[in-house]
Amino acid sequence: MKGKYKAAFILPVDTKKMLGENGWEFNSSNRLSLQIKDLLIDVLKLKFLENYLQIYCFINEDIKMSVFYDDKNEIESIYFQVYNDRLTTLTDLFIASGIANESELFIP
Repeated sequence: MKGKYKAAFILPVDTKKMLGENGWEFNSSNRLSLQIKDLLIDVLKLKFLENYLQIYCFINEDIKMSVFYDDKNEIESIYFQVYNDRLTTLTDLFIASGIANESELFIP
């Protein structure tokens, strides 16, 4: 995975978004379900890459997914780096899977 990528986020419904000095910042008391993470790993055929500071990263040839956990081990947000025009695949999956019922896909 090299070159340009597009960023995308899956966030809980009603998340406040703000572009800060260090990138996008999100604030919500809601959390994402663990089933969303498992579904994305399965359907996108992602493999575990690494974890650090309550962030778990998964990868395939066109997508890197980083899952951000809070201190209660609940998912705050999911961040994607999407290469090779796979953003359409991610968008279609988001709509078709029913994930949109409890979260939002944010593409800055």
